[in-house]
Amino acid sequence: MAVLKAFQGKGLGKIILKHGEAALKTKNVKKIWCNAREIAVPFYKKNNYEIGSKPFNIKEIGTHYMMHKTLFYNTL
Repeated sequence: MAVLKAFQGKGLGKIILKHGEAALKTKNVKKIWCNAREIAVPFYKKNNYEIGSKPFNIKEIGTHYMMHKTLFYNTL
């Protein structure tokens, strides 16, 4: 996921993220993960994602972390 620089800081990333999470919940997806650029880690942390890996490099893009979030717990 990415938001054009001109539109960053307007809450659009959060809207996109929450919409995607809601769609996945309807399909009973329990956990979501992504490869987050180092600069995006604070954004994902604010949205309750946790770092799940050591930093790693994606060639020509830069340092990333795998991040994850549990969408719901099985209460059975």
